[in-house]
Amino acid sequence: MTGRGIDQVLPHPLNPRLYEPYLSDARAYVELAENANGPIPRPVSFDYIWGEALPELRRAEVDL
Repeated sequence: MTGRGIDQVLPHPLNPRLYEPYLSDARAYVELAENANGPIPRPVSFDYIWGEALPELRRAEVDL
């Protein structure tokens, strides 16, 4: 459910409630990511989640 974790750091996150056996709160995915990689600012811009991919796509002049 990576997408639900990403949603929680965007400007207008949805309700973090999850209905799955492993986790019940999407913010736990953010916590797991931060434990592995360090703090994630909140809120992030919509292009933040693309990381280095957007500059590479621009450089390659990909027509999206």
